[in-house]
Amino acid sequence: MEPFNVQHHAQAQIMQSLVDGLLVEGMLDDLGAVWQDSSGADDWLIRLPVFQALDGDHCSRWFWIWPQDRHQCVVMLLQPGIVQAWEKVSRTPVILVDHEDGEWASLDSVTFMRRVLGAMTDDDDQALEQGQQVFLEALSDSLWQAESSVEHRVETRDLLGRDTAEHFAIMEQWASLLDRPYHPTAKAKQRLSEGEYRAYMAEFNAPITLRWVAMARDRLMTGAGVDENGPVPVTWLVGDEGRQALEREMNSRGLARTHIAIPVHPWQHEHALPHWLEAAFAVGDCVSLASVTEPWLATSSLRSLAPTTASPHYLKLPMAIHSLGASRYLPAVKMFNGDLSARLLHQAREKDARLAEGLYLCDEGKWWAYMPEGATLFDESPRHLSAMVRSYPPELLDDPGVRLVPMATLGTPLPGGEHHVVDDWLAQLGMAATAVSVQGLFGELCEVFFDINLRMLRLGMLAEVHGQNAVLVFRDGQCQGLLLRDHDSLRISVDRLERHGMQDPCYCIKPGHANTLYHDSLQALLFWLQTLAIQVNMRAIIDTLADHYTLLRGDLWREMAMRLEARIDALLFDDHDREMLKEQLFEREQWPYKRLIAPIIERAGGPGSMPFGTSATCNPFVRVRRQAGESIKEALTEA
Repeated sequence: MEPFNVQHHAQAQIMQSLVDGLLVEGMLDDLGAVWQDSSGADDWLIRLPVFQALDGDHCSRWFWIWPQDRHQCVVMLLQPGIVQAWEKVSRTPVILVDHEDGEWASLDSVTFMRRVLGAMTDDDDQALEQGQQVFLEALSDSLWQAESSVEHRVETRDLLGRDTAEHFAIMEQWASLLDRPYHPTAKAKQRLSEGEYRAYMAEFNAPITLRWVAMARDRLMTGAGVDENGPVPVTWLVGDEGRQALEREMNSRGLARTHIAIPVHPWQHEHALPHWLEAAFAVGDCVSLASVTEPWLATSSLRSLAPTTASPHYLKLPMAIHSLGASRYLPAVKMFNGDLSARLLHQAREKDARLAEGLYLCDEGKWWAYMPEGATLFDESPRHLSAMVRSYPPELLDDPGVRLVPMATLGTPLPGGEHHVVDDWLAQLGMAATAVSVQGLFGELCEVFFDINLRMLRLGMLAEVHGQNAVLVFRDGQCQGLLLRDHDSLRISVDRLERHGMQDPCYCIKPGHANTLYHDSLQALLFWLQTLAIQVNMRAIIDTLADHYTLLRGDLWREMAMRLEARIDALLFDDHDREMLKEQLFEREQWPYKRLIAPIIERAGGPGSMPFGTSATCNPFVRVRRQAGESIKEALTEA
């Protein structure tokens, strides 16, 4: 058996996401590439050893050949996909080949993307547009950072023997290895040095010592969970010894009555605050403190931290790094909107008994943000000094029978492929890892996930349930519910809310800014279920399970479709809504698709949340239904 190659693994993972993304976004359509059926390809191509030792249905595979000059061309092997029409065949490289002498070399993702953008060499980069250079830089950072993460192995031994909080911390480290699936630049945390990357990313499990800043009380905006004269951040975040040290320092420096102590990520304190808040420190609105408190641990979301003490109170802080095409600051307007969303989510739990027992919510109402005199919610500088205490339900963290698993963990393969969370689930239930048992457990997961999301959709709301925000709640070996965090991205249809006795929360949205919170109909809300929930979150789980247990992806997709349709039939949708859902999900030839690569290039590094666009791709449920029909037809023909 060949030794595990860290660089090859990271390169292959990113190249797969890059090529598949370029294909589905149509960014390879106009390059003048030639397609050749693998069964009838040119002799020189068939003889290439890199494509000869492949398993599977060769008849459906095609060579994609892109001429570069008279002798050279870029070649890769494609096959029909489920979520998109064509995808790169897994574990195959993209190569540059000389078809006269048969010499070839694998291309890395940066080199390949340079060619796609029109720059054949490093020297040609000057001819690229700013947005193209921004994307290439993120791709380059993704490569070295992914290699660092893969090289460090997450500790997964004896997971069943760990307590709930410790198990959850490891699940977060595991989820961080991939970050967002199918996004070629997801691992890029730009502006971090190599040392900072290893110090602040969850998978390295390194303790993080916070900095503290005293913020003027009259320059403060607070959340719905903070009374005007109520507790300050140290109440939830610091033990007795640390709290006393902060109080002594605040008193000795004459700040106790006029300021409150706010935690700051050490990277933010060193790199961002001197730039963005220089004037605030100069006039004394903000004062750096020297006191040291208990260390914290990063989670799968870089700017969210977990306590190293037995506490349900986690912490979210701004970091002016660039990730997923956006700056990771923590603006007051987002937290303000999150308070409004939380109120709706609690109302939804009151209106549906199943949501009351199976939908869990983090309390995110305890927050503080710097708001200088004359500033608005949309100004840049106030976004860089803020803090949110995210409190997890104690009834979950305190229950030794509970396991909290971010859905991103289920969709993230460990680099060596030696373990999957479902292994522990099977062991807990005393079941063997057969195709039937794994597919059955996946079906149970689907049932809980879609039951809760469809109940919310019926009421006129849908959370941002990508794998990082959505946490599955397992209790005594049963998938029992869903825990939500990051409430600021709750999508709503006001008409539907009003039908069920709720009202417009009146979100604060920047004038002229793209609005992704308000939607005119249930059908418009469905976009987020199809894209984030199914095409990203659930697809990643399917792909990881299929590879780990050697299952057919089509079987898992059909299992998901069956469970989803059964929940639509069982829930109290009116006939019109049920017909719309079935038609959009199971009958339409096309589904919406959330474009990622082109929008990052178009944004060119400007401010704002993660850029995206919309296009169309194939309906995965139609694809797998047809595949099943073709298989039956072939079997009958052979018989």
